[in-house]
Amino acid sequence: MTAEIIKITKQRSKFGGMVYLVCFKSLTGKSYISYLAPKFRNFSRWKKVLSTGVTLTGLKLSSKGKNLIDADSRFSVVGK
Repeated sequence: MTAEIIKITKQRSKFGGMVYLVCFKSLTGKSYISYLAPKFRNFSRWKKVLSTGVTLTGLKLSSKGKNLIDADSRFSVVGK
């Protein structure tokens, strides 16, 4: 899936620490979200592209929810 980051909110995690709630808009206009935590290893990929207006491709949906993007997706940047 290809989607653009439209909003990033930093908030407290219910497990302790901070997480980023990232909101996406797909090319079809559907809204998606993902939760990114700096303490997880996948965050090293995300921190390089974590900015509104960045469009990513290769995003996969999580099995935990129909509008939840899997933070382990192997994405690439399409544009900004």
